[in-house]
Amino acid sequence: MLSVTPLSATVTDACFCHWPVETDALTRSIPDWLTIETADGDAWVTALAHTVSSVASFGVEVTKPARAVNVRTYVRGPNDQRGVRFLALFTDDALTTATAAPPLRLPYRDGVLTHETDGGGFRSRRTLDVDGQRALDLRYTPDNGEATTAPPDSLASFLVERQRYFTTDPFGTRLVGSVGHDPWPLRTVDADVQGSLLRTLGLPDPTGKPLFHYSPGTEFALAPPRPLWLD
Repeated sequence: MLSVTPLSATVTDACFCHWPVETDALTRSIPDWLTIETADGDAWVTALAHTVSSVASFGVEVTKPARAVNVRTYVRGPNDQRGVRFLALFTDDALTTATAAPPLRLPYRDGVLTHETDGGGFRSRRTLDVDGQRALDLRYTPDNGEATTAPPDSLASFLVERQRYFTTDPFGTRLVGSVGHDPWPLRTVDADVQGSLLRTLGLPDPTGKPLFHYSPGTEFALAPPRPLWLD
């Protein structure tokens, strides 16, 4: 359990969908002061579909549970720090957006999200519609085995275990924020994904099949970003 922090969030029923993409094409979607980090020769874009079970400020819950999809890629900062760059975040709770977006400088966007159980032969189905188009249709059934953590230096660790993100403020100041959490507990998952998410966000098409990871959830301690030169 994390100690009381200015902002914390509990995430549950989280399914990661990772696509390999062409590095040079993806570079056009990030600021020029960041560098795409690759693994197994590929750049990667991840959609994390999950439920935000709670968001709390100094231990006081401030929102109700909400469905969410976060889209990110993997980068290094000017001093070679490893982190992520969020490309878009979607949630169906306006209060979550109002609470998190301004202090965390995150690129929240409008979208319509659903989550149903027994989704066409899978345990769960999560969908995201953007501008009237089906951007994400993710169906998954995690196994019932004991959750484990990703081995160090594995592709799973590269794709899942990040505790730093890079962003900017309205004046263009380069910022770095922290997302503290214990290692994600992971289970294998049978999953299928459809939709035009990458194309909808102006990102390059995948160069290979998606990879999936599932987690029953974890808790985050969120720190508002600060100027990069202070990191």
